[in-house]
Amino acid sequence: MQAGREIKFRALGVDGDLHYFDIYDIVSPPDEDGVFYVRSNLGIPIAVEEGTEQQFTGLRDKNGKEIYEGDIVDLRDHPFEGSMKINGVYEVGYNERMELCCGSLLLHREIPYITVIGNIYENRDLLEVGE
Repeated sequence: MQAGREIKFRALGVDGDLHYFDIYDIVSPPDEDGVFYVRSNLGIPIAVEEGTEQQFTGLRDKNGKEIYEGDIVDLRDHPFEGSMKINGVYEVGYNERMELCCGSLLLHREIPYITVIGNIYENRDLLEVGE
């Protein structure tokens, strides 16, 4: 069996909380209102909003915290800071070549310098810092 990244997700629940699940926890397809259900760790179905799914990147920040699409990361103490502006707060997402990035920087190269500080659903205001 070939090792690969763990496939798991999170999505915004209709209750306003993020819920974490894997593909086997999905218990219904989206309904006409764009809601689908995932099994919670208690086995109880939880309603989540279609289109809010974010996948685990398979990477962890410098403190070992899992990084998901849509996370907000703080990049500090980059060795090139000074010759160019790198330190700052970024959203994790994909670029046009489907490479995982924080801002325009390739995420996997920045792991030693980043800390997850939030996500776009619960902490969007963090992206406005310094603007």
